[in-house]
Amino acid sequence: MNAPSWPQTVGLMRRWHGRLGPLLLLPLLNSALTGVAYRLGKDWLDLERDQVHWLMALHEGEWLGTPGKSLYVLSEALGVTWLLGTGSVLAWNRWKPKATGTKGKKIR
Repeated sequence: MNAPSWPQTVGLMRRWHGRLGPLLLLPLLNSALTGVAYRLGKDWLDLERDQVHWLMALHEGEWLGTPGKSLYVLSEALGVTWLLGTGSVLAWNRWKPKATGTKGKKIR
């Protein structure tokens, strides 16, 4: 079996990037908003830890229980890594200089 060509690989990455992105939107948005709200509540509003702990419970996925919390954090970490990696490849592929022939026409 032959390995896929670079354009096929990029197409596959684009497809999976587009499929996983929407699935990770809500968990990542939850982590971002609750993490910022927790920090600003403590630092700017001088709230006590007990007053904003519910934000940290949401942020860390404590509401899912012990095994769920670990899976939640792991899936977010792997998801962000995947989206950053594939997004970087897709951006590089879009912005890289195109190969041109001797008459200035694109080869690829």
